[in-house]
Amino acid sequence: MHAFSSTKYRLACTICIGSILLSLLCCDSPTSSPSKPTVEPSYAEVLETSAAARLNNLGDSSRSVGNYPAAISFYQQSMDSAAVYADSFPYYDSMLDLACVYDRLSELDKAIQIGEVVVAAYIRSQDSSRIGRGYSTLSAFYGRANRIDKQIITAKKGLEIIKQHGDLIECCAAYNQIAFTYTDQKRWAEALPMLDSALILMQASKVLDQLSSIYLNFGNCYRNLQNWDKAKFYLQKSADLADSLNQTHIKSVATLRLSQVAEAQGDYSSALLLFKQLAALKDSVLNKEKMEHLQALEVNYQTREKELLISSLQMERQAASARRNLVFALAFLALAILGFWLFQVRQNLYNSRQTLKKYQQEFKAFIALLHSKNTQLTELENVLHKKNRNTTLQPKSSEEDTLEMDLSADGLEGLFNSRILTFQDWETFKYRFELAYPGYLLHMRTTHPDLSGAEERLFLLIKLGFNSQEIADTLGISANGVKKGRQRLRKRLNLRTEEDLDRSIMAF
Repeated sequence: MHAFSSTKYRLACTICIGSILLSLLCCDSPTSSPSKPTVEPSYAEVLETSAAARLNNLGDSSRSVGNYPAAISFYQQSMDSAAVYADSFPYYDSMLDLACVYDRLSELDKAIQIGEVVVAAYIRSQDSSRIGRGYSTLSAFYGRANRIDKQIITAKKGLEIIKQHGDLIECCAAYNQIAFTYTDQKRWAEALPMLDSALILMQASKVLDQLSSIYLNFGNCYRNLQNWDKAKFYLQKSADLADSLNQTHIKSVATLRLSQVAEAQGDYSSALLLFKQLAALKDSVLNKEKMEHLQALEVNYQTREKELLISSLQMERQAASARRNLVFALAFLALAILGFWLFQVRQNLYNSRQTLKKYQQEFKAFIALLHSKNTQLTELENVLHKKNRNTTLQPKSSEEDTLEMDLSADGLEGLFNSRILTFQDWETFKYRFELAYPGYLLHMRTTHPDLSGAEERLFLLIKLGFNSQEIADTLGISANGVKKGRQRLRKRLNLRTEEDLDRSIMAF
């Protein structure tokens, strides 16, 4: 019955604990509707739908037209939006774009500092194409800061990685960056083969948004090599393509370089005309920047407002779900406590009944033992009565005289001087012990009915305070025999390891 109750208790506790854990786990789900299988979006899909990507695209647009304050604002907002994803690509992509804006603003220390952080993050992510692109971009920053050694090292690292893992347009950017490295050192002729490779790769990739920049670099190299015809050809192509792509910054630089070529050739009227076009272009850029800045502020406000609204709705749903799950958890906890209390009450009642049953059995055993002792006493009285009648007729033998003298010896002195070697010695010892400790033998046998005769003798000698050597001398056995007897007695008394045998018997 006890085992059955324990099993039911363990089962009840398991059910209650499992229910509580289930209810707490439910707190994480914002709604109670059945879950539907979800498909993990690709990185490209995330870029199309996330606020960070939209803000990054706005920053790219502002940077392409030379509106650098707006580009910085958009890139910082994009980083804030992606900041929840630690070491995420959107965050560090926007961070690298922000570094490019600082490079355009000639804040090169900031650009290099941000670029080094981004490259370290790309290395942690083990994205080879991004690592190569990061090295190439960082190389450009080093070049503008006139840190030529680092520029060359990082540019070569970027080119090697991108050649192995990058796509065509990334390889194009890497070759273009190597060309920049040479142009920064005024090694114009060495830059031209790099630009040729970059142009071939860009045309093969069919991504032509940076083609105007390649043409601009070609024109600048030929201008410095004083090949005026080729310089005018590539600079004009750069200006026309930049105008069609609305790349105001590249168009303004190309127009400036065309003006310088015309001036170098002595065509001052063309140079003046081009310079006026450059001034008009800068004025239109300023007006356009104001309009785009206002539009960007409006888009930013609407984006933030929608994000806050969505966040507020999600928090309300989560709070409602958390409250509901908390009520369920408290209800399960209350049921568990009630069940545990009921089990404890039932267990205590069961233990009380078992204790009462045990006491009843001990009482019956005591009555039976008492009846047996009375019977033995009656038989002993009859034997003594017969012996007394026989003594008047027969003289006593020497053995009987000795036994009578031993039995008449009283007090503890006889016990401590006893030797228990024969059955007669054991009977005499028990008789003397009973005189010294009335009822002790009965109590010992009632409490420990399984003790053998040898264990009873060892028990009583320990009770008298005998040490191991004295016990060996009294029983006529070796010290090793006493040691083994003590071990058997400990097992018989069910003593724990930390309990002392002598103390337990002395306290009995």
